[in-house]
Amino acid sequence: MSIRKRAAAAYRPRVGEPVLDTRTGRTGIYMDTIGGEHYLRPPEGGREWTARPEHLAPAAPAGGGAPEADPAERSGPGGRADPGPAAPAHAA
Repeated sequence: MSIRKRAAAAYRPRVGEPVLDTRTGRTGIYMDTIGGEHYLRPPEGGREWTARPEHLAPAAPAGGGAPEADPAERSGPGGRADPGPAAPAHAA
């Protein structure tokens, strides 16, 4: 008796989703699929390229997936928390 493994479902990106082309190591934005080829473009714009479906994977979150900095750690000059923009003055 033989045991057959089921093939995992192919990864299907959505239009506009960042993806990793595992063949080249480049991250691109998924644009469309035509003739079995996925069309990707660089996030900063530029020339599209194609990738085979088996070479695509979800891209890692921007910034390497590190959590956001704690608001208490963000400080302005003198170590004080940045108060943000000043409120507009009202004429009295």
